[in-house]
Amino acid sequence: MDNSESVRVAVNIRPLITTELLHGCTDCITVVPGEPQVHIGSHAFTYDYVYGGAGSPSSAIFDDCVAPLVDALFHGYNATVLAYGQTGSGKTYTMGTNYTGEGSNGGIIPKVMETMFKRVEATKHSTEILIRVSFIEIFKEEVFDLLDSNSATLSKAEGAPFSKPTAPGRLPIQIRETVNGGITLAGVTEAEVRTKEEMASYLSRGSLSRATGSTNMNSQSSRSHAIFTITLEQKKIASCPNGVNDDISDDILCAKLHLVDLAGSERAKRTGADGMRFKEGIHINKGLLALGNVISALGDEKKRKEGGHVPYRDSKLTRLLQASCVSPADTNAEETLNTLKYANRARNIQNKAVINRDPMAAQLQRMRSQIEQLQAELLFYRGDGQAPFDELQILKHKVSLLEASNSELQRELQERRLTSEQLAQRALDAQVEKDKLIMQIESVRNGKSWEEVDSNQNQDLNLMKNYVLKIQELEGELIRLKSVNSSKRSRFSDCVDSDDDGTSKNSLFSSENGYLSSGILAK
Repeated sequence: MDNSESVRVAVNIRPLITTELLHGCTDCITVVPGEPQVHIGSHAFTYDYVYGGAGSPSSAIFDDCVAPLVDALFHGYNATVLAYGQTGSGKTYTMGTNYTGEGSNGGIIPKVMETMFKRVEATKHSTEILIRVSFIEIFKEEVFDLLDSNSATLSKAEGAPFSKPTAPGRLPIQIRETVNGGITLAGVTEAEVRTKEEMASYLSRGSLSRATGSTNMNSQSSRSHAIFTITLEQKKIASCPNGVNDDISDDILCAKLHLVDLAGSERAKRTGADGMRFKEGIHINKGLLALGNVISALGDEKKRKEGGHVPYRDSKLTRLLQASCVSPADTNAEETLNTLKYANRARNIQNKAVINRDPMAAQLQRMRSQIEQLQAELLFYRGDGQAPFDELQILKHKVSLLEASNSELQRELQERRLTSEQLAQRALDAQVEKDKLIMQIESVRNGKSWEEVDSNQNQDLNLMKNYVLKIQELEGELIRLKSVNSSKRSRFSDCVDSDDDGTSKNSLFSSENGYLSSGILAK
């Protein structure tokens, strides 16, 4: 791997989900066909790869971006893969952090496992290989070991199920600096693995312990930065003429691959975060800002030549990834290894250079957009107010989604009605049986014999059922009349509290972030 290779950035655009379609959301990103370039509004950005949308298929992410890093790992280079984006954008899905080892998963981590163990199997006769894994999370600027069974047990015993991130049993681990300037974690669990299934079990175990929470934008939002680290140690061996294995050399290559699932960048206004969620968001954004500053410093050619300061110590996240910014090759030379995939600011500098080569491109694009918009409006007015074809298609799609949802709700309602009718019949039978027993007891107390009571039982049974049904009907009518009376009083109160112009004092419409919500005013 050449140390002069620039940072590579890939953008994966996920499709709109059902909730976004029901809210009328549309794609805001346009991919230039055949080019790794995206447009959003009047801005254009160029990357190394673009997946999803009109770009390459998402299944090619591993082959294009990660497979070369796995190959470099076997040559003794550290590497890091970062998934960065706002909350709910699909980072965990793309990384495959929630992989359990069962079924197929198109995430990056499962493919890394499969590729590594195929490589190990192919080289087992010439190389001794030891693989270890660790799994940590950075939650509120504290580092926690997700594979520590003692901490997990204490957390479950002493804390509530939903308080695992702050349970008293979870003890943070400390970052230490070695004598040669390296970074290590004191007491972190490093498990030795020999198979893909064994590695997947540790990944699944750590993912279950990870801090998650619900926000307005994601019901299972990751509240911590998770780092799944694979450590690979290699020692070359060869067969001597006498048939006894002997070492080629005493050199041992030791390299690490960090697979980082970052917590999503978020705005408190959009996520509705408050209290603990708001404080968590502050720590999340602080760590992402520090990471962006490190990438910006590494991408500044002038600072790099002058030996400028790189702010690794600004956050725990950048401290842990510091070793991946320098590659320990077999020559023991410290070479800068641009493996950080989160390179927003460094990549923006290159984008400006591309735009400057063609200063009229952006203006022409804006003019084309305006012409298309005016043509669409002209067709709309010429069509006597009829909606354009694209708008009709969107509405038809929304109607089909709503109809499918309605059918499912109707089915559930029918099932609940049947269950309710069965319960009502059982309650009626129980009430009749109770009344029958009471009448028998009263008859015996009044001097009748059991023979006389049994002879009158069948005659009185139907009469009791009719009485019970009539009582239930009258009770239901009484509840309905009370509801109608309460509704009329509420409407009368609303009329009294209304303004002189006849409108309610409460706000009927509110708009925030482009979404319109309506209230109902009773007249």
